[in-house]
Amino acid sequence: MVRWLLWLSIFTSSIVRAASPVPVTILADDSYPPYSYVQDGKLVGIYPTLILEAAKLIKEEYRVELRPIPWKRGVAALEQGEAFALMPPYIHLDTRPYIWPYSVALKQEEVVAFCNPGITLQNITQRDSELAPINIGLNAGFLILDDALKEARKTGRIIVWENKNTRANIIKLFKKRVDCYINDRLSTLIGISDLQGQLPGLSAQSFVEDRIVLSRSAHIGYLKGYEGKYPYKADFIAKMDEALNTVLQKATHP
Repeated sequence: MVRWLLWLSIFTSSIVRAASPVPVTILADDSYPPYSYVQDGKLVGIYPTLILEAAKLIKEEYRVELRPIPWKRGVAALEQGEAFALMPPYIHLDTRPYIWPYSVALKQEEVVAFCNPGITLQNITQRDSELAPINIGLNAGFLILDDALKEARKTGRIIVWENKNTRANIIKLFKKRVDCYINDRLSTLIGISDLQGQLPGLSAQSFVEDRIVLSRSAHIGYLKGYEGKYPYKADFIAKMDEALNTVLQKATHP
């Protein structure tokens, strides 16, 4: 009798565990407004809102947690196989082979170069190599140089400086510690607006929107392989993509 009760207890607890939602953690950029950032100790933004809405549609099977992290550290966590997923990377198959697959597109972003007046990155590969290089600010861990800028970097026509976040780059651009800053247009304009009280004279007109560098879609990027560690991986990705598509369609066709 005791043995039967013990077996029943084990069997019942296994059913409860199987019926419980599987916890899934997705790392999220903590400093990329308006897309994903921490405000008053809470992760907010366009992408967390979208993903958490999608997570509600699969809550019976998965309990999704978004964990804010500095972007460069989040990328390193995937590279070292220490995290399941990260959002919102662009697709970089060659430079980030440890990320695969990617979710459906969350949004299309337009990456542009904001420069101080008199500075241009247009026709950068033809720039006189005798001239002093142009100093470019980037957010740490962001891979957003196009082919022309990569070539210009190799030939010394530009020097890239990785700074902590959008805020730090805008301050350095305004103080002319860098000549240009490359980032998503909307994120940069919001950053400029937020800093106007701190930096008298700062406005979007302080800089020249020199040129579009890239137009890329943002995604949830998943750790490549590790199916043994994450046996639910394929099922979660399929269900999350379906849920994301549902939420995105509702947003497009209210």
